[in-house]
Amino acid sequence: MTRIILTRHGQTLWNIEGRVQGSLDSPLTEKGILQARSLACRLKNQGIDHIYSSDSLRAISTAEEIRRELGLENLSTNPALREFSFGEWEGCIWQELRVAYPDIFKIWDSEPHLVTTPGGENMEKVLERAWKFLQQIIKDHSGQTVCLVTHGLTLKLLVTKALGFEVHEWAKTPWQHNTALNIFEVKDEQWTPILLGDCQHLDELELKSPLIIPQEAHKE
Repeated sequence: MTRIILTRHGQTLWNIEGRVQGSLDSPLTEKGILQARSLACRLKNQGIDHIYSSDSLRAISTAEEIRRELGLENLSTNPALREFSFGEWEGCIWQELRVAYPDIFKIWDSEPHLVTTPGGENMEKVLERAWKFLQQIIKDHSGQTVCLVTHGLTLKLLVTKALGFEVHEWAKTPWQHNTALNIFEVKDEQWTPILLGDCQHLDELELKSPLIIPQEAHKE
């Protein structure tokens, strides 16, 4: 049996500004750093053998907190774990985009899997690259425990797939807030969920663990 731990980076500057990140980046806020450290402490006794991260700075910064707390020597990065690329939208304010692209957002709000952002990706493409990488991780680290740090939308798509849902059913799975924790046991291609979208380690930071999917301002 292989244990897969999937999580998201801590809060960033652009998260609180409501700005599109995607393949671009912004640093962790002070709160984001504290979130990452709280997550790291929670993972200390999980027996993690390896840590992988998106090659985006916000994910690496979060993964580094985990690596240091666990005393692991190496941290590996891979672009397959990057966030959904929003193309021309990256760096823009979500609410301003809603005004500029009302027709696209009408579809995004109801059937986001049908949207390819201008110059960017769609959900199918993101899931394809991230899931392929995850399958390789399971093959390379069979019988071990691996932690992967990624991004809000990419993480939600991976959890959706792991639970046996299709991309268009992504609303059936919990939203992944900053440093949300997901743990799966994988055996013979069977994924058994142990924990989903859990944020109990953030209770001291007064961050609730919501059960609904928020608007796009926090989708990265």
